[in-house]
Amino acid sequence: MSFENQRILSRSIYTYCLIALLGLALYLFFRLVEPFIHTFLVSMMLAVIFSPVFGWLLKACKGRRNTAAALTVTVIVFVILLPTVFVLFALVEQGVDSLSAINAWLINTDFDKLATSLKIDAYLNWIEVKLPFVHFHDIDIQARIMEFSRTFAQTMIGIGSNVVRNASEFILKFLLMIFILFYFMRDGIQMVNYLKYLSPLREAQEDSIIDSFKRVSRGVLMGCLLVAVLQGIVGGIGLAFVGIPGIFWGAMMAFAALIPVFGTGIIWVPAVGYLIINGDWKSALFLAAWCGVIVVGIDTFLRPYFMKEAARVSTFYIFMAIVGGVYTFGMLGILYGPLILSFGMVMLQIYGEEYVDALVVKDSEG
Repeated sequence: MSFENQRILSRSIYTYCLIALLGLALYLFFRLVEPFIHTFLVSMMLAVIFSPVFGWLLKACKGRRNTAAALTVTVIVFVILLPTVFVLFALVEQGVDSLSAINAWLINTDFDKLATSLKIDAYLNWIEVKLPFVHFHDIDIQARIMEFSRTFAQTMIGIGSNVVRNASEFILKFLLMIFILFYFMRDGIQMVNYLKYLSPLREAQEDSIIDSFKRVSRGVLMGCLLVAVLQGIVGGIGLAFVGIPGIFWGAMMAFAALIPVFGTGIIWVPAVGYLIINGDWKSALFLAAWCGVIVVGIDTFLRPYFMKEAARVSTFYIFMAIVGGVYTFGMLGILYGPLILSFGMVMLQIYGEEYVDALVVKDSEG
């Protein structure tokens, strides 16, 4: 074997060994952080969203990065994380109470008499005459609603039990998130520059991926989640005014706000109907006006403002990404779904730019 062949063989063995050891190191590192991978990702997204706050505090602190990072983390904890923890515990408590009250109302309500008194029965009969294949009277509405209510109540009780049972794990991850967030704030720029140094992509492509991550984090997530939270808060206040538990149903309204077309109406329209059935017309009119004007207005005017940074992403794609994310990752899929969608779209864009000549030739041949 010639010297040149020996040199090529040695270089190949060295390269394969380096790649194998690098793969082993990355695998072991992933296994090391796997129990806290969601904590890392959420901390990273919070760091991106609050980076303007960190920049402002860094100027106010005259370049002292440790102080600015500590103050930014303090703001995040008191503005977002602690209220979220409080709402979660109150949500479970009010949820159980609300569903118990609904069960009691369903048991004590004569739906046949109610339908007759509200002249609903006459409309149902008219529909059955016009549409012979529809048989409303064969459906035991009360039993169906009670079954759904019991199932929902059991689910809420199960969630509450899990929250209490996993309280120690939650506190550990909460403290870890604060710790990670501090270093992401303080050293985030250096971390990004090091990853760019290791990346084989061109600088323009790296910047495109990073800009997409920032745009989606601040645009789609703020536009979807912040608007949904605001709608839930305002809707919960309106519900509390009319005597309906505001924290639980406000939270349900926030989740419903993520659903296109129907949105918060899934919650407040039945609530208005419930008040009408109970004969409380004043409260029903107040709630309809409150939600129809203020809650819907938040979605109409604020969502486009927050979504302007992510205008290149279709609302339909965002919705599908959120649904797929929730199905795959649970509630954190609300965060992960749009980010994965954005990453995929950027990589397709990079692929199109990289092989534009071949794609143009293929298109012209077709």
